[in-house]
Amino acid sequence: MDELFSVIIFVGILFLVASLPTTLRICRATENVFWYILFNLIFLFILSYCAVTYYFIASIVNTNVIYIVSCILLAGGGFVYLVTKLSYSSILKIEQTLEEQRFQAEHDSLTALPNRKMFFNSLSHYINRGIPCSVLFIDLNNFKYINDSFGHHIGDQLLIATAKMLQSQLIQPASLARIGGDEFAIILIQQNQYNDEACINKIKQAIAQPLKVGQQSILINLSIGGSHYPQDGENVDVLIKNADLAMYEAKKNKHLFVPYTQALGEKSNETLMLASKLKTAIEQEEFTLYYQPISSAKAGQSSGFEALIRWPQKDGSFIYPDSFIPIAEQTNLILLLTKWVVNQAARDLSRFKANGFTGTIHLNISAQDLQSPVFLKHIVDLHDANPTISDDITFEITESAMMTNIDAAREMILTLNKKGFYFSIDDFGTGFSSLSLLRELPIEQIKIDRSFVTNMLSHSADFAIVESIVFLANQLGCDVVAEGVENSEVEQLLLNLGCDYLQGYYYSKPITLEEALVGLNTN
Repeated sequence: MDELFSVIIFVGILFLVASLPTTLRICRATENVFWYILFNLIFLFILSYCAVTYYFIASIVNTNVIYIVSCILLAGGGFVYLVTKLSYSSILKIEQTLEEQRFQAEHDSLTALPNRKMFFNSLSHYINRGIPCSVLFIDLNNFKYINDSFGHHIGDQLLIATAKMLQSQLIQPASLARIGGDEFAIILIQQNQYNDEACINKIKQAIAQPLKVGQQSILINLSIGGSHYPQDGENVDVLIKNADLAMYEAKKNKHLFVPYTQALGEKSNETLMLASKLKTAIEQEEFTLYYQPISSAKAGQSSGFEALIRWPQKDGSFIYPDSFIPIAEQTNLILLLTKWVVNQAARDLSRFKANGFTGTIHLNISAQDLQSPVFLKHIVDLHDANPTISDDITFEITESAMMTNIDAAREMILTLNKKGFYFSIDDFGTGFSSLSLLRELPIEQIKIDRSFVTNMLSHSADFAIVESIVFLANQLGCDVVAEGVENSEVEQLLLNLGCDYLQGYYYSKPITLEEALVGLNTN
């Protein structure tokens, strides 16, 4: 029993020795000077414990005092051991939490891919070290349509499946990121000039097969744009802008892949300049409306006009809608442009009616207009100020515009239809959802796309399509307008089929308001 005190102190020393590795780990993890001080103090404690043990053995000391001191030393060693263990455990939990937060901050929660921030940081890393690389921007086409058709859950699963597919097709060394929505991006280290081509070819082969998503098999379509460091830019912003530009060019032309070129950059600069010029033109109302007559097949005379916007220039030339309407849509100026068209047409209507006009003016509205509460309010306010205007205006909307957001389109069409406005489907037959639109929406009129009408005489398939559309429209109680009529033979065919209205250069090209009024007075 006389040596029991030495055993107790020895156990205390073991606790101190056992706490040394843990304390050292804490020192390395935190690099806090106080933990280094504690580490050295533990060594001093161990030496002190040994000195006390030697003193008790070599000296005559009261036994009770010896055991009290021994127990205190044991408790001290145990305390240091527990403190170091608990501290290290807390530090590990904190580091794990921080690591999870760091991962969440740098990765996409749905696909677990690096996010936009991580992508930018990685690209900056390569550029700062002068490592040649490619940037591929990837857009999943028609994702919104898939999302709306199958539901958001299937949409999310499709994004996950797409991410896995792209990851499996990477040519190493490369990294894939989800930079937002249905867009992905790849950084591809340029080991040779064929890296990009090999990667694109692998992706092309992969998307030839449908992706299995739940119980669905979905065939996806991608648009990819690429830029290269250092050829196409020497900083992150320029490379990203150029890859994005190339991707939109691929989407526009329905190509899988388009690389950035200097010509593409120059075209973009021209577009930006035109967009700036367009904004000024809208503010200063530099536009004018031309009107193309729509003839009644039964009456043989004009029953309405389609309003077509023109942008006159100082040199007497015109910038036509095909050039500036897409830019207006890209730069969110289309709403302002459409509101101007509506307002101007409303002003012109008073002059039409003063000259005996009793038909309707057809106005084209875009996909963005259909989704805009501001545009809806503008039309409602216009109607509230003049309730009879709904009798004089027919809105023309394309199938693709309605399918951009079918719910918003339905809500706007139903609201305006209750106010008395009529709607016509423009370019009918070129979309992929015409029948569902006719079933779900209050459509009073169908305009057959000019591409079918123009080729009726030479292509039996086009004739069959026109014939079928006229029959379908008649069964559904819709009027039919055939646009693109350019000769008497096509006119006669359409009359024989029972087409209600005809439009085209055979009757008149788009004309000014003054010319249209003269025509009314002549008739």
